[in-house]
Amino acid sequence: MIDSVIRIKKGFLKRPSELLSLRKELKMADFDVAIDPQGLLKRAMLVWLSGAKRRIGFASPQSREQSWWLYHDRVLSCSDHLVDRHLELLKPLSIPIPANHLASFNWTEPPEVSVESDEVIRKLGLKPKGFLCVNPSAGWPSKVWPRERYAEVVQRAALLYQVPSVVIWGSPAEKADAEWIVTNSKTSLVHLAPPTKLMLLSGLLRRAKLYVGSDTGPMHLSAAVGTRCIGLFGPTDPRIVGAYGAHNISIQNQDATQDKNRRSNADNYAMRAIQVEDVLRSISSAMQE
Repeated sequence: MIDSVIRIKKGFLKRPSELLSLRKELKMADFDVAIDPQGLLKRAMLVWLSGAKRRIGFASPQSREQSWWLYHDRVLSCSDHLVDRHLELLKPLSIPIPANHLASFNWTEPPEVSVESDEVIRKLGLKPKGFLCVNPSAGWPSKVWPRERYAEVVQRAALLYQVPSVVIWGSPAEKADAEWIVTNSKTSLVHLAPPTKLMLLSGLLRRAKLYVGSDTGPMHLSAAVGTRCIGLFGPTDPRIVGAYGAHNISIQNQDATQDKNRRSNADNYAMRAIQVEDVLRSISSAMQE
């Protein structure tokens, strides 16, 4: 649904020549409307540089760093979840918001992605909607659940429910953890995913029965393609950034959302508060529905 992407160089605000070049490129597009869903000064500057005839963003306190001064329309959101908050930015344009905020992502899978995804699960010996897609990785150390517990979850899911699992990964470090989980689960029903670009990953997630993993990109992608999620939360609030949709399950036993050091090299104590039994109960509940 995206027509084009304009890449912005890092540190563009510090280089006057880059600012002038960027403003020229954006103004050539002759935008009617620019919308800022983040509400930070750097992003608001991009909205302003676009030269759009109408600039829309959040009002304070949902916008910070006084970024609201750069908007024509300032929206004070009444919603909790970020998807619903972002939908409210359409109000100044008189675009109808879905009743009860039940937004649909309307994802249509390209034919070539369908072929590739079907071939991958065939080679793994899996059936559509017959396996778990497990993601042990996350962008913040404080979001990571111990790999030993993932290994136990997939092992016991195979034993109790005869459901296989595919462990997905991105970077080489993530692959090493995924391989460790596959090896230490000690069951032939747990498989390592092949390397996946974004579109293939969406195809694998769409064919899974459940997603199990942390609050990170693949969880939101899974929700967008219609696969039910069991999300594990510690330093982030599932009411705000949980997998979108009432049918998804969020597990959070210790709230660390107010921890000022929850991002960079923070301890994952809140994630460790989630036990294997908590995840297995959620898998059992979801499998029976």
